[in-house]
Amino acid sequence: MQQVYRFGPAPAQPTRHLFVFLHASGADARSMIPAAFKYQGRFPSAALVVPSGFSLYRKTPESKQWFSTKDLCADNHMDRVSAILPRIEQLVRREQTNHRVKPEHTVLIGYSQGGTVALEAVKAMPELAGAVVAYAARFARLPKNGTRMDARIHLVHGEYDSVVSRVYAERAQRALSGLHVPVTLDIIEDLGHALTHEAICRGSLRLLQGIYERRRATLH
Repeated sequence: MQQVYRFGPAPAQPTRHLFVFLHASGADARSMIPAAFKYQGRFPSAALVVPSGFSLYRKTPESKQWFSTKDLCADNHMDRVSAILPRIEQLVRREQTNHRVKPEHTVLIGYSQGGTVALEAVKAMPELAGAVVAYAARFARLPKNGTRMDARIHLVHGEYDSVVSRVYAERAQRALSGLHVPVTLDIIEDLGHALTHEAICRGSLRLLQGIYERRRATLH
């Protein structure tokens, strides 16, 4: 059974947003709880959902992954992500219904493999969420010309990431900009493949700025 941690908004706050946190391969849901609480500090009206991955990582019960990394390569990466996207959609839709939050007020926040899943989810299902914050992540396959993407995308990457090169984030930014998708890219100096306090703060700030920009656009 999949472990899912749920946290309501801060006391006396109505639920205005839903944040779904997707962890890295080889971790578990608990690894994303500190980041979730840091986000709620900036967004007190957000409900937090922190699920664990769908399968075991190297047969270790406390370590999970969203899709298998065994023999993972460029030829099968997209197929493996696509195979689990229906389950991601089911998870997000269920939480949207439970918390009575619209898709445009839903944010997917993922680290490493979880970030890849978040990016590919809104590429495949444009109406699933209003924004993605992807840390140290990449697309399994860059969006093609004509791809519809409604979500705002915020990429945060370590300058010296040796697991997922910053080049992937830079390519993603160029591809998304070419599609006129609102996108930001922050390269954190002297950071490797890690989800640090600085990175979390940068991503949550970009998300906040994006929400305000969208609100201003609707007032004109």
